[in-house]
Amino acid sequence: MSVMTKACSLNSPFPRLRGKVRKGASEKSLEKSSEKSVPPPQSSPARGAQGRGRTTLLLSAAIFLLLTHTLHAREIHYGAVNDAALQRCDQQQWHGQVAGARTCYRALIATATPAVRAEAVWALGDFKSANELFSAAVKQRSSAVLLARWGELYIDTHQDQEALKIFNEALQVDAHYAFAQVGAASVLVEQFATQANQYLAAVLDAETAPAGAKLRAMLLAIRVNLENSDIERAAGLLKQAEDLASANQLPQLEIYALHAALELLQAPQGTDVANSPWVKKALAENSAYGDIYAIPAHYYVITRRTREAAELYKKAVAIQPDNWSARVELGTSLLRDNQVTAAREQLEAAYKGDPYNVVTVNILRLLDSLKNFDVLVYPEQAAGAAHSTEAPVVLRLHKKESAVLAPYAYKLTQQAIASYTRQFNFKLKEPVVIEVYPDHEDFAVRTAGEPGLGLLGVTFGYVVAMDSPSSRAVDEFHWADTLWHELAHVFTLEATEHRVPRWFSEGVSVYEEWSTGPIKGISIPSYAYAAFKAGKALPVADLDRGFIRPDYPQQVQVSYMQAGLICTFIDREFGFAKLNEMLAAFKYGDDSAAAVAAVFKMQPSEFDARFNAFLQQEFKTLFENFDDWRKARANISTAYKRNDWPSVIKDAQQALKILPNDVEEGSPYVALAHAYNAGNQAEQAQNTLATFWQKGGHDPEALRWLATRLRAQNKLSDAAAVLDSINYVAPFNYEVHGELGDIELELKHADAALAEYQVALKLNPPDKAAAYYRMARALKELQRNAEAKKNVLLALDVAPNFSQAQKLLLELSNAK
Repeated sequence: MSVMTKACSLNSPFPRLRGKVRKGASEKSLEKSSEKSVPPPQSSPARGAQGRGRTTLLLSAAIFLLLTHTLHAREIHYGAVNDAALQRCDQQQWHGQVAGARTCYRALIATATPAVRAEAVWALGDFKSANELFSAAVKQRSSAVLLARWGELYIDTHQDQEALKIFNEALQVDAHYAFAQVGAASVLVEQFATQANQYLAAVLDAETAPAGAKLRAMLLAIRVNLENSDIERAAGLLKQAEDLASANQLPQLEIYALHAALELLQAPQGTDVANSPWVKKALAENSAYGDIYAIPAHYYVITRRTREAAELYKKAVAIQPDNWSARVELGTSLLRDNQVTAAREQLEAAYKGDPYNVVTVNILRLLDSLKNFDVLVYPEQAAGAAHSTEAPVVLRLHKKESAVLAPYAYKLTQQAIASYTRQFNFKLKEPVVIEVYPDHEDFAVRTAGEPGLGLLGVTFGYVVAMDSPSSRAVDEFHWADTLWHELAHVFTLEATEHRVPRWFSEGVSVYEEWSTGPIKGISIPSYAYAAFKAGKALPVADLDRGFIRPDYPQQVQVSYMQAGLICTFIDREFGFAKLNEMLAAFKYGDDSAAAVAAVFKMQPSEFDARFNAFLQQEFKTLFENFDDWRKARANISTAYKRNDWPSVIKDAQQALKILPNDVEEGSPYVALAHAYNAGNQAEQAQNTLATFWQKGGHDPEALRWLATRLRAQNKLSDAAAVLDSINYVAPFNYEVHGELGDIELELKHADAALAEYQVALKLNPPDKAAAYYRMARALKELQRNAEAKKNVLLALDVAPNFSQAQKLLLELSNAK
């Protein structure tokens, strides 16, 4: 996974909203939507400022609607509802007695209070009626109990932010109401927000909190610890949860599922969860409890074992066809495995059952948009000798970009696969599928189902999805470096059968960016340097937590940098072979601590100490002069704005003396070169930008200036290399392609020149005559005279008096 090094939101393992994709609302909502692009819900009430809504209830109509609904898998409430009649219905539901539960809930509709009727129609799948009934109940008597349950209904319809507001209303009524605190925590846990800990601690530490609320808090804490790979802590909490549930006769189905998840995470590859005693125990209690498979599957998803997750989700929906969330996850998992048709089938079924889920709506809309993409399969001639050494690759590129991106993406992919095959001694077993999205929010939906994602690329086994260079400003990311990073993930994931921890896979990818990628050299944002200087590097055994549940802003990005530096440290101190030994240890089930101990023959604490010493030595000059470096950088910006070139030169030289590898956005190299050039010191400017480029700098305008200087000095090969590097950061500039083609033609590289001219023509340049003429020249050099003549005639159609084209046509006509 590639991440932006700028400040960005990374609260999920993964916002600008557009009509195609949405966050926080689907085509159906319990609330009236204020956004015109979403159809308003049918007869849904809008809550007032105090949480009160419309009270007119058409009970007979509601009963009619209920007859068409199947029983809804309403979450176990662990005693949050204490009505005896409702509890009898709930017990049947929780034990899989579907027909009896349905009859029981229906019987309550005409006789119970609005609050109980709300619970009954909710269980029967009529969310709108449930919403209206809760509204009526709160209007009669507002209470923390009712508000908390109303909030849970909003969670069930995927409207988490509205749910959080209602939980806060409940806590205004009763600041210590434990079920409202747990409800708020459940929303925040899903958002990967650290504030969840405050709510959980308040419940777990309160002596008077109901046992059911404490149990829910424990179950949330267990889920978080499993996500953080804290197996020991999760196991201890599970034992406490069992004891608490047993002592208070509370349902234990979720406990069984979490036990199964814990067991599966520790089991050897290929273990069949169906043989788990926890699964058997759960199914004996409720044969339709799909979450006994779906909950363990979630931990396969977050550890990137997509295919194993899909198999478990299939089991979940097989025994519980109306487990809509499992169907969504199954569809998402199949899509991540490039099974597009099968994924659509599951998502369409999920939408019919649960039209509130924004993820379902978003992904289905994304799948509809795939008709606008070209699918390019390589090698084009499977049996052709010319392609015998090529790795099979599939590119899914938007039709408006495929002609431009395809040649560069394919070339880079082949280079990466060849490099990684050698380095990791692992040969890919399937074609790599690469999807490139010109709309970042489409990429975000492809990755996480919702927009607002701060990532650049993501890898699902043999499937890579990423932003197109057109999706962002030129200075925001280097698309080729991102692709190089993601292709490293393909190898580390597949070589370890997806058992590699996130930090190590990310670390290897970052290390490869720095050492073998298109822009070599360690490049780290200033806030990461500040974090390392402040001693915020995490212990190696705990580094995954920095990616999954960060403690401070930008910790995810800092963790990327730390992981890359750890791999750099390993390579320098112990040799690259140790990185492969780490991969082997992970493949056979070692966690981070065990892998470090086995490979380096030292405890993780000693490894951490040596790594921290490496950090201090590697960045000694920067850490000792950090404030001066930041001040110099700030001064450069100020002086540059007022054209104070002597000050720019002075501060830039000082900043680069402290950190010579500073080629991040706003690099002193670019400002320094501009200042030199403004002072008629073109040679110094050229040398400065040459150093900038060699260290991985990729500002397109600066590099074009450098290439122009090199070409004027007849340093054609150097000029071509600089211009070629621009195509891997900003490939949609027809002038760069034309200039590069001209240089390649001067170098007698007619094939390369033709390739650049073809791309330039696809970019619809304003001077079509010149574009066709360039094509004709390259084709003539390749002795493809008929094609050359066709292109020169096209040039003359546009500009009949184009003398150079006329001359070329004469030459072609006289040629034999």
